[in-house]
Amino acid sequence: MIYVIGAGPAGRMASLRLAGAGKQVTLLERKAIGGTCIHDGCMLVCGLNDVARSINTISFLKNSGVIEGGAAVRFPEVIQKLEGVQRKLEIILERETKAAGVVIEYEANAEIRDGKLFVNGQLRKAEKIIIATGAGIHVPDIPGNDLAGIYTAKTLRTMSMLPKRLAIIGGGISAAEFAYIYAAFGCEVTIFCRSLLLPVLPESMMKAVHRDLANVTIIYGHIKQILGKDHVEGVRINGDDMPFDAVLFTTGMMPETSLFTGMAKNPDGSIKVDEKMETSVPGIYAAGDVTGAPYFTPVARLQGFAAADAILGHPRKVDLDQVPFTIVLGLDYTMCPPKKGVEGMTFSSPNIAGPESFWHVADGSVGSMHLTVSKEDGQILGFATSAPGTSIVGTYLGYLVRKGVTVHEFSPMLEVHPTPDGMYSMIRLAADSLDKQ
Repeated sequence: MIYVIGAGPAGRMASLRLAGAGKQVTLLERKAIGGTCIHDGCMLVCGLNDVARSINTISFLKNSGVIEGGAAVRFPEVIQKLEGVQRKLEIILERETKAAGVVIEYEANAEIRDGKLFVNGQLRKAEKIIIATGAGIHVPDIPGNDLAGIYTAKTLRTMSMLPKRLAIIGGGISAAEFAYIYAAFGCEVTIFCRSLLLPVLPESMMKAVHRDLANVTIIYGHIKQILGKDHVEGVRINGDDMPFDAVLFTTGMMPETSLFTGMAKNPDGSIKVDEKMETSVPGIYAAGDVTGAPYFTPVARLQGFAAADAILGHPRKVDLDQVPFTIVLGLDYTMCPPKKGVEGMTFSSPNIAGPESFWHVADGSVGSMHLTVSKEDGQILGFATSAPGTSIVGTYLGYLVRKGVTVHEFSPMLEVHPTPDGMYSMIRLAADSLDKQ
């Protein structure tokens, strides 16, 4: 029997691959199938952002003079309906996984002690093991971080009512996404970050980001204390006390590896693996967030497949040199930066009119496109694009980048019209420009 610990994207994909190859597989899960993506990450943001964008779109169209009326969030109902959709997704994933021949055990608390698997305290004999237990939210050691009114992405759904004033601590992707959402819901939102907001984005995109976060206050500095007796009452930063009703920590991820001993780990506590996703203990593999950054669902899936393939005897390396990703605000901000030290020619322009962006042509808030190519042969080195739905386009553009495709090879493509993203035209422009040179 092969045991896979954790039913998130990495563990589930590994299980499906192994079962499809005829192996006996048991998937061990403490809570519910789907992992962070379904419950506390991607789908949580998608559900809340859909509502936030709808509110902001109605407000924009009203201000443009083309519709009347407005919209406001019914927050308790949003959370109730969101959890209903999440439960439906769990049912779909469970059905698919069991249909593939995988045995699923819930409420299974798994430990590995010196190479041996224990489930709820009982020793299990395992042919091979894959650890895919994901990562939790890192909460800094700030006085007051245990008060009522403190939240992370894993506990947001326990918020019974919207706070009037919400402090978000962190300057990364999650901080920006939740700030956009809760500002649209009517909260007074303040982001507290130590240095730059969204340092992963090129400076050329930050004007649009700040427009999406126009109703969000951004303060730089280090919070010294969260104030309050029994419940959050405020924060202390830069020597000043500021009143807040709730605090949301978006301060990074922390791999959950305390129950796995006897194997090598990285300085951040993540499990160290080789190119085959095998740990320092032969026959035990690890995949997904438990192995450390980047904490992206597509990476976890690929690593889950890779761990299973290694067990099946045909290992393959997961290339993490250039990983495309999206930040979901009013627009999608999707990018795949060039490799470090690689220089090229960058073409930039505003994005185009299309579904969900037509009315924004009037104020120029349609997003932008940036394409970096090699001057010598036109190889697509990287890109950054913002518009509605760029995450879809970015999936395929990221593949072009990773495969080393040139603008000349891709320029004859035939786009589907209409679309709010014009990277196809940018690629043709780059090809024409290089030809003229």
